[in-house]
Amino acid sequence: MKQSDQLRLRNPNQQKFGNHLYIIQNISTKDLKIGRTHDPLFRLDQLQTANANKLRLLIILKDQGQREKTLHKHVRKYNKSGEWFSEAALPELPIDIYEQLDLDLINS
Repeated sequence: MKQSDQLRLRNPNQQKFGNHLYIIQNISTKDLKIGRTHDPLFRLDQLQTANANKLRLLIILKDQGQREKTLHKHVRKYNKSGEWFSEAALPELPIDIYEQLDLDLINS
């Protein structure tokens, strides 16, 4: 068995979805994307390519990708489409995440 196959068998969710949690904001609409990936900067570039509005990375939470689904459920009433949520979801984020956000950047 190849080493890459062994890694997939040991932790399939982390390999498939990524281990870092991120929040990206659409600067024009203020909407938020909550997701997980192995490379948040690369993911920002991917999303930017498909988006006419400028996007910015608000936060990267290393090795916390497993929290993505819980966060989606926690802020589901603010869901706009897929993994995109209205800015009103920000204060509803768990305190350990909310306290790490740069509110001056978000409000600029």
